[in-house]
Amino acid sequence: MQIYLARNNQQAGPYSLDDVNEMLANQQVLLTDLAWHEGMSEWKALGELTQGKLVYQPQATPSVQTTPQFQNQTSTIQNIEVKKTARTQVKAASVGKRIGAKLIDFALLYIPQIVILFAFFPFDELIKQNPQTYAEQMQFMDNVIINLLNSSAVYYFYALFAYILILLFTQSFMIKKYGQSIGKKIYKLKIVDIETNENPGQLRGFFVRSFLFLVISQMMNFFPLLIIIFIADIVMFFSKENISLHDRLAKTKVIDISN
Repeated sequence: MQIYLARNNQQAGPYSLDDVNEMLANQQVLLTDLAWHEGMSEWKALGELTQGKLVYQPQATPSVQTTPQFQNQTSTIQNIEVKKTARTQVKAASVGKRIGAKLIDFALLYIPQIVILFAFFPFDELIKQNPQTYAEQMQFMDNVIINLLNSSAVYYFYALFAYILILLFTQSFMIKKYGQSIGKKIYKLKIVDIETNENPGQLRGFFVRSFLFLVISQMMNFFPLLIIIFIADIVMFFSKENISLHDRLAKTKVIDISN
C-alpha cells in the first residue's frame, strides 16, 4: 500500500503503511494531516482513518485507482520531506518523577495554608483551655473563627482564598492546554489519554484527576488526607505503566516527555 500525505497545500509521498505508522508514533505527521491511498475516493484526515489513534490499520485491501488531485492545490505541488527516525515508544513516567511533581503541586497548594494557620491560630489559648469533648472543641473553633473575622487577620485569609482560586485556575488552564500541572511541567511529564496518547482535556485531566481530590482534601484533616494520597498512589507500584487510582478513574496515564 502506497499512502500520500498532504499538509498546507503540500503533498508528500508515497509512503508505506509502516512508514506512516512510524511517523505517527514519532508525531512527525499529525492526525489533522490529510491522507490518500488506493481505494479511497477522496482525501481524508488521518485522524478519521485511524479513529483518533496513533496507528492506521486498514480494514480492507484497496482497489487500484488514480490519485485524486489534492483540493485547493497550487499549480505546482512541492513534496515535503518527512524525515524518518527510529520508532520510539511512549515512555511511562517513573514513580519517582510523579511523586516529585505531586510534591511540588502539593507544596504550592498547602504550604501557604499551613503558614497562615500557624501565624494566626491561637495555640496558646488552645493549650490553656484544653477542650476535651467534641462539643468543647467545636465551641473553641467557633470562637477562633469569630475572633479572626473581627480582626485584621481576616484579610490574610481573603488573600489566601484568592491565591487558591488563582492557583486552581492556572493548574486547570495548563492541564487543558498542555496536559501538565506546574509540577509536571517542571519534571517534563504529561497527562495523556490511556489509549490515544493525546491530551484528555479539562474534564478528565483536571476535574476527575485533581479537582475532586482537592475539594475532598479541603474538608479533611491532614492525616486522613495523607491516607487517601497513599491509597491513590500506591496503585502505581503494581501497574506496568505506573498508573495511579485517579488515572484509572479518568482513563489517563502520565508519560515522560523529557527526551
